Amino acid sequence: MLKMKTLNELTHLKESRFGRPEPRHGLKLLYWFAKDCVSLNQYGMFPKCDPENGDFGFHPFENRYDKNGFQLLPDLDTSYYVVGNLNSAGADELPDYVSEDYTGLMDDSNMDRIIVSLDDDDMFDRVYVTEHDNRIHYNPNATYRISKGLLQIVSTLDLQDFLRKTGYLGPSDYIFQGVLISRDPQPVNTNAASTTPKVNAPQNRDCRIEIDSALVSAYYVNDWTTTGYSSRRKKCCECTIL
Repeated sequence: MLKMKTLNELTHLKESRFGRPEPRHGLKLLYWFAKDCVSLNQYGMFPKCDPENGDFGFHPFENRYDKNGFQLLPDLDTSYYVVGNLNSAGADELPDYVSEDYTGLMDDSNMDRIIVSLDDDDMFDRVYVTEHDNRIHYNPNATYRISKGLLQIVSTLDLQDFLRKTGYLGPSDYIFQGVLISRDPQPVNTNAASTTPKVNAPQNRDCRIEIDSALVSAYYVNDWTTTGYSSRRKKCCECTIL
C-alpha cells in the first residue's frame, strides 16, 4: 500500500480537499462522527455508536487487494467498518445535514466514506477518510488517517464554522432573510423618507445587511431578525432582495 498521510489539523484537512466541493458530503459526515459517534479522552476513542450492529449504515469493510496487489488500509489483525454510503440500510439515521445534498444520481454526492477499525475492547483504534474513484474502488491517493487530535478539534466547532474553516463554505453561502441595501450601510434613520423601493417584508419589518468578503453582519430595524444561515444556497421566500 502507498504511504498514508495523517491529518492532524484543520489546515491539513482543508489541503486534502476531502469532502468538497458541494454536493460531496464527506466533511459533514466527519463532523457528525466527531460530534455524535465518538467520545474522546486521554484513554482513547470510545464509540457512541455501534458499527458492529450496523448503526447509521455502518457495515464491514473488506480490505481487499486491488488489481495491483495493494490494500487500501494496513493489513492488521482488526475489524474494519465503513460508513457514509447513503444507500446503505441504516443511513437514514444520519442527520439531515449529512444527506441534504444527496441527489440519488451517478454524481459526487455519495462518494465519501469514513472507515474505522475496532480493537479487542471494541474501541475505535484508527479512523480513516476516503473517497470512491468509481463505483467499486476507493482512491488510495485520497485516503487519509484522521488523528485523535483532529477529531477533538472538530468536536469543539459548530457545523458552519467547521465547514467555513475547511473551505466548504464561502461568504455567499451565508443566507439571510432580509433586504440587501448596500455593501456599506449608512446609519438608519427611521424618521426620514426612504428612497428605497417598498419591500413586502413580514409584518412591515425591515433589515439591513452588510456583506464583506469574509464577514456577514446584520443591522436590524425594529425586531425582524435573521433566521440563521445554511450550508446550502436557497432562495429566500419571505422577502425581496433588491
